[in-house]
Amino acid sequence: MNVYDARRMADLLINNGYEKANDVSEADILIFYTCNIRERAAQKLFSNIGILKNKNTKVIAVGGCVSQTEKENIFRHKDINISFGAQAYHRLPEHIGEILSGVKNRILDIEFDQTQKFNHLPERQNVSFSEFVTIQEGCDNFCTYCVVPYTRGREYSRSASDVINEVKSLLANGTKEITLIGQNVNSYHGEAPYISIGQPKGTWRLERLIREIAELDGLKRLRYTTSHPKDFTTELMQIHAETPVLVPFAHIPVQSGNDRILKAMNRGHTAQEYLDKIIKFRNICPNIQFSSDFIVGFPTETEEEFEDTVKLAEQVNYTISFSFKYSRRKNTPADKMPGQIPETIKAKRLAILQKTLINSQIYHNNALIGKTQEVLFERRGRKPNQYIGKNVYLQSVIVESQNNLIGEFRKVYIEKAGENSVMGKIVK
Repeated sequence: MNVYDARRMADLLINNGYEKANDVSEADILIFYTCNIRERAAQKLFSNIGILKNKNTKVIAVGGCVSQTEKENIFRHKDINISFGAQAYHRLPEHIGEILSGVKNRILDIEFDQTQKFNHLPERQNVSFSEFVTIQEGCDNFCTYCVVPYTRGREYSRSASDVINEVKSLLANGTKEITLIGQNVNSYHGEAPYISIGQPKGTWRLERLIREIAELDGLKRLRYTTSHPKDFTTELMQIHAETPVLVPFAHIPVQSGNDRILKAMNRGHTAQEYLDKIIKFRNICPNIQFSSDFIVGFPTETEEEFEDTVKLAEQVNYTISFSFKYSRRKNTPADKMPGQIPETIKAKRLAILQKTLINSQIYHNNALIGKTQEVLFERRGRKPNQYIGKNVYLQSVIVESQNNLIGEFRKVYIEKAGENSVMGKIVK
């Protein structure tokens, strides 16, 4: 989502007569867009300002979740001129103008105003072959470890017509892969773009939005992230089985495999309810694969409860996963909980879980050997004539080619597999 927001900020500024600098040393304006999910975000921000600020710098703007969390305290770093929240970046050109003209020295803008933001964004510029499209922001789940409801606000869904028009514009300008994004994307409930005659105005859920977008000309691959287990429906599972352009891959974070810890996290589901949905999903769509998020060392977590998480990870056998030590976030309920786990124990548990997750990743990589995969190539590799892309399951695929493959779909026969990627050759 921060990548999407950063691109939209660039569109705004270019639309207002600014140019992107070729190098940071040439920039008059430095904009730092931040995430506060992990610890020490503010310290890292201040360090980066010190590294990148130079004699040409006239304005330093800081946006995103760190601004929302720090509020006025952000100005303890004297070089910051503008601090704006995740829902206020549509006013960034105005604020920069005020600083450059000397009207103001410092500006704090952290109001929650999603509707106004999306209404003020210009047409997308510098479109890539793969693009994110925000359909939903904020969260109403209030997991006890998470700062998102406090930094991004309550749930807001863009209207279906706004989303579809943005996707159409991207496809018309060469985009081939679309990823629909939101803090809780499968809780989407956007205003319907049209209704049947005589029917009241209503909303579309994610399922209907996907069906409509999947029919658009030019779309080769469709994804969405991040979803919540409790909002995953049977209909969405069926759409995966019925819609070729929608990848057979779903990121469904579980965080823990123990019911007591899940309840303490306020996740809204049990471990068995999660597993039941995974089993049902595989029955409906046999080629589906999964990724997930895990937190180890949540307050009061015992060794036995941690082992439940490892067992769940082994049972599901994820293609890709992301795992973290619990990180205390100020003003969240979990920050005030007794029984905080020492860092040494969290590090030990994380290493154990990651070994299990890597073994699953290696298993899925090896399973590709001898198969042909459709790959969208994203970048060059470290070696000459080497290109790296992703298959539908987000597995990295490496090939050698005399031709520039970036932005192209190619069939690749997989010959070898490693821990983090697979290698193959282009099928002619």
